[in-house]
Amino acid sequence: MRHVRATALLVPALALTLSACGGGNSAYCSTLTDNSDVSATVYTAVVPGMVTSEQVDERLALLEQVQDDVPEELQEDFTTWQSFLEEVGPKLESEDSEDMTAVIEAADDEVDAAGEALADHYTGTCMD
Repeated sequence: MRHVRATALLVPALALTLSACGGGNSAYCSTLTDNSDVSATVYTAVVPGMVTSEQVDERLALLEQVQDDVPEELQEDFTTWQSFLEEVGPKLESEDSEDMTAVIEAADDEVDAAGEALADHYTGTCMD
């Protein structure tokens, strides 16, 4: 009898644990993996001359699709990354060297850490 009761308590606990860890089935992950062309680069560096404002707009459009489904533990990183893209996107088509410098400087340690955390989650959880 004890064994049955322990098993009955363990199954729901295991289900909760797996659902918390296995974000690969979440709406956030599903949307990203369904849009693999953009999601492959959505959290990568924005380098003037290598990334266009159109590509940043595509990244932002994908982020808008998933913003309501971002896992809670990534919300701050997501907001940081989204704000970064909104800031630098329009500057990428500029011929002004000050704008190019601003793009590079905008990718500070906080932005880099946010992009890395989001990319790690995407590759480590969503793509599992």
